[in-house]
Amino acid sequence: MVTATLLSAFLMGLIGSTHCVGMCGGIISTISTNFSGRGNGQSFLIQLFYNVGRITSYSLFGFLIGIFSSNLMELLPDPHSFSMQISGLFFILLGLYISQLLNSFKYLEGAGQKLWVRIEPFGRKYLPAQNLLDATKLGLVWGWLPCGLVYSALALAMTQLNPLYSALTMLAFGLGTLPTLLLIGHFAQNLKTFLQQKSVRVILGLVLISYGAVQISGYSPFMTHAH
Repeated sequence: MVTATLLSAFLMGLIGSTHCVGMCGGIISTISTNFSGRGNGQSFLIQLFYNVGRITSYSLFGFLIGIFSSNLMELLPDPHSFSMQISGLFFILLGLYISQLLNSFKYLEGAGQKLWVRIEPFGRKYLPAQNLLDATKLGLVWGWLPCGLVYSALALAMTQLNPLYSALTMLAFGLGTLPTLLLIGHFAQNLKTFLQQKSVRVILGLVLISYGAVQISGYSPFMTHAH
């Protein structure tokens, strides 16, 4: 079950990262521009450490959520089945969100925005990131940016029976978003233009919706007979 959840979280991050282009693409492009004259290696490291900070915040958020949710999950008669149902539901909502067919997370993001306005000033002072430590700190703050994609992954993390598994779920999700955000730094405009095309977003959204429907049906291609 844990392996299946981690693979699902990674897939959620990988396919859903088209949304990251709009949410985090601007700051990645800014970091890349600031270091464009210092060599590709330095620019890549700054981007990498920013993402390390971001993914660390995701994992911490998952661990904290897991502390509160794991005990509740153990009270359910069939935690595994519940996890599959919740996972499938949020894959479908995420697919609708990515394809821009429905703003599935409007109210969640609105609630998160109230917290974000208090957190964001702590990250602003590290812009532009001048070194690896500043880039990491910036990522740690930006990991709390209100985002429906992140909330989908947190819903999956909440269904785990152990805070560590919840943290690992968010880690896997963060690693799934990493390729797109690293590529944005090197191919910013071309990649952003491609990923934000309506047809691309609809296709990726339909993939997520289809996977969610499969999850709800009780079957996962990642599952084995041993739960």
